[in-house]
Amino acid sequence: MTKKVFVTGARGLIGKETLLPLLNKGYEVYALTTGDTAQDEKINWVRGNLFDYAAMKELIADIKPTHLLHLAWQTTGMFNDNMNFDFLTASIELLKSFKEYGGQKVVIAGTYVEYAESNELLEEYTSPLNPQHIYGKCKNYLREIAELYCEHNNIDFAWGRIFSAFGLEKDLRRLTGDVMSSLLNDKTVEIRSGSLIRDYIYSKDVANAFVEILDSDKNGIFNISTGKATSIKDYVLTIARLMDKENLVVFNEQASNQYKFVVGNNSRLVNEIGWTPRYTLEQALKEVITLGKEKSYVKL
Repeated sequence: MTKKVFVTGARGLIGKETLLPLLNKGYEVYALTTGDTAQDEKINWVRGNLFDYAAMKELIADIKPTHLLHLAWQTTGMFNDNMNFDFLTASIELLKSFKEYGGQKVVIAGTYVEYAESNELLEEYTSPLNPQHIYGKCKNYLREIAELYCEHNNIDFAWGRIFSAFGLEKDLRRLTGDVMSSLLNDKTVEIRSGSLIRDYIYSKDVANAFVEILDSDKNGIFNISTGKATSIKDYVLTIARLMDKENLVVFNEQASNQYKFVVGNNSRLVNEIGWTPRYTLEQALKEVITLGKEKSYVKL
């Protein structure tokens, strides 16, 4: 049987990196976009709006995907925006259409902010959940509903909790894009929360993890993380060092209400899926810096 996958968020930071790996796995790829659907001999780009439920149902009815990789969600600057409720509702409607037209496996993007704050490695089934923002709460509600719905309707279901993903950023409000933009324009970068610890993972490694989960026979929740702790200070200094602009970074540590330590135990992803990151932090940042210069995406 032909494997057909319907990908939402296909032009996003992670979604765009899933397309080639999906093709390499033998999938017929249908990628949702709200913009240009220029012809691609390998990717079937389809225009649609996730919030137009009737139109989305027609798309799914026409394609009849066997697999669904649902990555679409607006996050940056919208942690407490009402748009999160819209994405929650739209995701459920999409799942219902997927089921109606014969869908077999769904994988949905979650987030580490579903977890409660902890000073230990976060684990999928033992670490407590306590999202602090509407974004995290809506993601967690979606996981609960989608998991129950799929179990009830005999659909394989997996949920990937993404940790601190970075890559070639379109939105310069995100840390990586902001820092690179400023440094390439010889502007001073001020960091106020350098002591916070994060689990940084390259968007290409995140994408490969999602593809491997989708193509496996495994279900349930997976942390998509490296398991390595890196302070924001060290992360920013690595970017600056690779750009030879360490002199432009200033640290002015201030109190923060953000989680102090966020690192994920990825043993389930490694042991059950067979995934390993392809990039070290430095290798990934070198590539992002090179791509940023080539595309001039940071020119203000």
